[in-house]
Amino acid sequence: MFQRIRAALISALLLVPLLGAFPAAASAATVATPSDPQATAAAGQVLDWLGHLPGRAGHRVVSGMFAGYSGTTFSLGQVEGLKTQTGQYPGLIACDYGAGGSATVDYSCNAELKAWWAKGGLVSVSVHAPNPAQPNFQGLYHHLDGLPQLTDPGTPLGAAWQQTLDRIAAGLAELDAAGVPVLFRPFHEMNTSGPNAFWWSGQDRAAYAAVWQYTYRYLTQAKGLHNLLWVYSPLCGAGDRAAYYPGDAYTDVVGLDCYPADPAAAQGYEELTALHKPFAFAEIGPPNDPATHLPAPASYDYGRWAEAIRTRFPATSYFLAWNDQWGPTAQLGATALWNDRWTVDLGGIDLGAKTDPAGPPRTPGPGVPLEGFEQGLDGWGGWQTLHGPWTVTEWASQGASSLKADVDLAQPETYLDKTGHQDLSGYATLSVDARTAPWGSPAAGTTAKLYLRTGAGLAWYDSGPTVVGPDGAVLTLPLAGVADLADVREIGVRFAPAAGAAGQSAVYLDNLTATRPAAALGDFETGTTEGWGAWQIKNGPWSVTEWSAQGTHALKADVQLENGESFLLHRFPAPADLSGRLILTATARTAPWGAQATGTEAKLYLKTGPTCAWHDSGPFPVTPTATRLAFNLANVPDLTQVCEVGVDFAPAPGATGQSAVYLDGVTAQ
Repeated sequence: MFQRIRAALISALLLVPLLGAFPAAASAATVATPSDPQATAAAGQVLDWLGHLPGRAGHRVVSGMFAGYSGTTFSLGQVEGLKTQTGQYPGLIACDYGAGGSATVDYSCNAELKAWWAKGGLVSVSVHAPNPAQPNFQGLYHHLDGLPQLTDPGTPLGAAWQQTLDRIAAGLAELDAAGVPVLFRPFHEMNTSGPNAFWWSGQDRAAYAAVWQYTYRYLTQAKGLHNLLWVYSPLCGAGDRAAYYPGDAYTDVVGLDCYPADPAAAQGYEELTALHKPFAFAEIGPPNDPATHLPAPASYDYGRWAEAIRTRFPATSYFLAWNDQWGPTAQLGATALWNDRWTVDLGGIDLGAKTDPAGPPRTPGPGVPLEGFEQGLDGWGGWQTLHGPWTVTEWASQGASSLKADVDLAQPETYLDKTGHQDLSGYATLSVDARTAPWGSPAAGTTAKLYLRTGAGLAWYDSGPTVVGPDGAVLTLPLAGVADLADVREIGVRFAPAAGAAGQSAVYLDNLTATRPAAALGDFETGTTEGWGAWQIKNGPWSVTEWSAQGTHALKADVQLENGESFLLHRFPAPADLSGRLILTATARTAPWGAQATGTEAKLYLKTGPTCAWHDSGPFPVTPTATRLAFNLANVPDLTQVCEVGVDFAPAPGATGQSAVYLDGVTAQ
């Protein structure tokens, strides 16, 4: 977003010359509790609701839009333009107090934020804070030497930072007094460096975390601000996305700032969701043209984000589109995204409506659709229904149709099911989207279980119950341990109204999907290297039992740190076919011995196609504590011709001595 601040300011200066001395402007559902034990009830309610959204079958991702820099460009004009264009207001709006990195911290946008909350929306505040050593626009992009001094108000830098925090606190306190919880996003895009990086970016990781933690304590404890939900958001286009994470006790939401040409190719989702906090795309928009540092007008399809979130990033709780040339009103596809069945816009936020998942979350593919009810009932029936079932178009979680039956809530249970032989061998999970109608008196709510009956004895297996409502829920049944999967006799969902429920209502099903297990490319459980080799190592590799991420074995090689990069790799004797796989994952580790300087980084990579072209995940910091590497395979060409898979380990400059690297659990999903 760094270049977007510069470009937006240049445009503003050209278009609004009367401003004169205008300052430089810049799923899995998670049961979430605030990091601040004294968080306001409203802040806790917002966080808990966001954490539960991925458990829904639809209506599960809050739409958001950045409205500008307070005191300079902040305006709801583009928000109103979005309403005109799409028929929807965003569920969340955001303001930046930093006024583009000038010496001024401004919070005059608070009036609109308070009004948005009163209308039933959510609000977010970011801060392009002034550089304590150079509080002007140029300083925003000037790397700050002495970052650790910000935690000591007795130093000049620390004193300047405290003055900035006092001004930020004044704005946040005004929102607190009005009862407004804030998704507060400081120090974003910290994992990049270079001339367009912010002053806090590319810093020592421990120093960055210490400054975040100091800022957290100062605002929550010294200033008594308990309406804040702290959002950590690295840039998805750079590596080390989780390396700067300040800790669970100082973070409430994790997100990514993403401007990819193809939304499905955004990197970092696996890293961030592994932190087990509610996940968001904290900024989205089109990439810049390298020549103009601006996106071409009407060149980017925002609608592609809807498909990307559904198929690759299903744990997303909200997204925030940028504005101006990057905004949805200047580009294409806004109507599709803001009216998608997963999107929650203004007017659709009900903090009291939560959905707990049944079973584990539905994993992002490769899913095999078993039933979408697009061609009729396809053998599905019901038991103890009032009427039906039928296929209808009044609700669907995918496609245009779903299965519906009218029910009497006084009945203890109702079933929608399909009998007859089916073979589910070779699948890892089964999932379905379930919903109840908004009418009737459901009392404490209706629960639903996805179930199978298998074999001649009709053995019963189910997902466990979850409460379902008009927003729907995803029911998932793990198939490990289910006997006779080659002889499934019945698939169905059991709906059970709560005690005291009365009246007529309806139940719905859609999107019955099975997922195949991950393809294991290296688990080393045979006690051999399983065809894996190495390059630029000292000794090895071997299959060892001294450490493993899963099972009992891992791959190990000794390395000489001063020799630079080393590789653990598997060259396929004939090209491997990974088509249809969405993500490549592995777990990597370094030994605790050797002088590793500032640490080792690792990249998960593939070589594909007739020339064995290189593609990688970007760097991850690896330590003696294991790190999970993940590589989104969207846009990796020639996945039908994979020549090689491996991990590139790169010690930091100055590292010396002998150490070791380890690898385990290489899988493609």
